[in-house]
Amino acid sequence: MKNICSPYLEINLSAIYHNAKLIVDIGKSFGIFIDGVTKVSLGDPYIGRILIKAGVRGLSDSRIESIKRMKESGLDTEFTLIRLPCISQVEEEIKYADISLNSELETLKRLNEVGAKLKKKHKIIIMVEMGDIREGIWKKEELDLVIKEALKMKNLEVYGIGTNFTCFGGVIPTEEKYVDFLEIVDKIIKKYKITFSLVSAGNSSSLPLLFEGKIPKGINHLRVGEGIMLGKETAYRKTIHGARTDTFRLVGEILEIKEKPSIPWGIIGEDAFGHKPSFKAKGVRRRALMNFGRQDIDPEGITPEIEGIEVLGATSDYTLLDLGENEDLKVGDSIGFALNYSALLQAFTSPFVKKIYKEVDL
Repeated sequence: MKNICSPYLEINLSAIYHNAKLIVDIGKSFGIFIDGVTKVSLGDPYIGRILIKAGVRGLSDSRIESIKRMKESGLDTEFTLIRLPCISQVEEEIKYADISLNSELETLKRLNEVGAKLKKKHKIIIMVEMGDIREGIWKKEELDLVIKEALKMKNLEVYGIGTNFTCFGGVIPTEEKYVDFLEIVDKIIKKYKITFSLVSAGNSSSLPLLFEGKIPKGINHLRVGEGIMLGKETAYRKTIHGARTDTFRLVGEILEIKEKPSIPWGIIGEDAFGHKPSFKAKGVRRRALMNFGRQDIDPEGITPEIEGIEVLGATSDYTLLDLGENEDLKVGDSIGFALNYSALLQAFTSPFVKKIYKEVDL
């Protein structure tokens, strides 16, 4: 792409739409709603609009600032805050988020108080711990107490119950895990004589079970980010059948090309990030410095589009490449890279990476 100062992130809205619609349609066939998770994009309104057009039930994000950004851009859908609310930020959270995930009774009390002040009834999803040891209530007695007290709060609606997998502990959702979760849900429903609009039981790591039709009846909601954004499920990091992986690409510019030894010389200490580096002896190699670094991306999460190029590492502002046999490359040329979720998150977060949208072909 000419006349654009790189580094830039190329965003393929048509490919994102394709993935979202694919997952939404599969979900519908099994009675499961899909929320599009926008947190990797900082709540990008263009992406949010595409997800709504693809038929997602609503948009989910972990930061209220991103939800505010999308809401103020005119997106008309239901917004869910999928990071536990901050007590110090409750007023903003109720104002901009329709639903939030919760696990703390004190937070619910504050949500209820502020809901009364704002004259707004806030929907909550109570999170249950099923082994990934991130957010969620593990002890049965505490779960009973939270449900019982939440049902008394006039400015809260106990809208759903949920759980999470894979994000911290790496625990993969299985049919057995879901059966265990649904047993907990069923006991609560019977004990308190309530119904849940959403039984929200996972994220992109649940997509293999979804596509195989193995998510048990009773679960009706998934929160999907990476499956849509990168076309990959997160249980085994495999490409989803029928999904597109050309959703994003990073493009950087070559600042320097030099032949240099592959091993530094002198007394070796720590690098700029406190690590003691190690190097492989490959002799003198043709190397390039790119105009982006750790401030912009995760260097371990990018893959060059040109065969034979190897990413050696990065400092704050440079990414170092071994160009291999690609002798035609010169200073000023651009190189494209595929990104994993970590690198994509950092590219969206960096103010120095421009965001370029490909024309939508829907």
